Amino acid sequence: MKVDIQNRSIALVKKDNQWVTDNAASIAFIFQDANTLLVQSPSQTIELRCLGIDRQAKTVTLQYKNYNYVASITEPMDELLKSMGLENAALSKISLLKAPMPGLVLDILVTPGQRVELGETLLVLEAMKMENAIKSPTAGVISTIEISKGQAVDKNLVLIRFE
Repeated sequence: MKVDIQNRSIALVKKDNQWVTDNAASIAFIFQDANTLLVQSPSQTIELRCLGIDRQAKTVTLQYKNYNYVASITEPMDELLKSMGLENAALSKISLLKAPMPGLVLDILVTPGQRVELGETLLVLEAMKMENAIKSPTAGVISTIEISKGQAVDKNLVLIRFE
C-alpha cells in the first residue's frame, strides 16, 4: 500500500498486525482508537486525529497540531489497474457529496448545472476553527446544492447532488 501526503509518498506493508514502512526508516503506524493514530519512529511518536475517511476517493483527513492534511491511499490493485490503463474501472458513479465532518458552510463555489472536475473545490467548510476546502469526489455536473452559505451541517449531511 502507498500513502501520499504533503507531496511525499510512503510505501507501507503489514507486519505482525502493524503497518510499517517497507524500508529501513522503521516507522510504525499504530491505531489507538477509531480517531487516533500514532506514528512511531525510533526517535519520536506523534499523534494524529482522524477527521474523516472517504472510502470512495480513498482519502483520509488527518489533523496534526491543529492543521488538517489529506492523505491519499493507493492499494496494489489500484497500481495494477493503472498500469493496464483501467484506473477508473473500479470506480462507481458518485451521486452525492456528504459532509466529512460537522461544521459551518463559509462559501459555496459552484452552482447547479455547473460542470466540475475531480478534485475541484466545491465549497468551504469551517470545522474546529479551520477552513476546509471540500473538493469534488468525481467529474460531473452539479444537480442540486442542498445547503446554503452560513448553514451549520452535521457529519454525513448531503451537501451536493451530482447528475
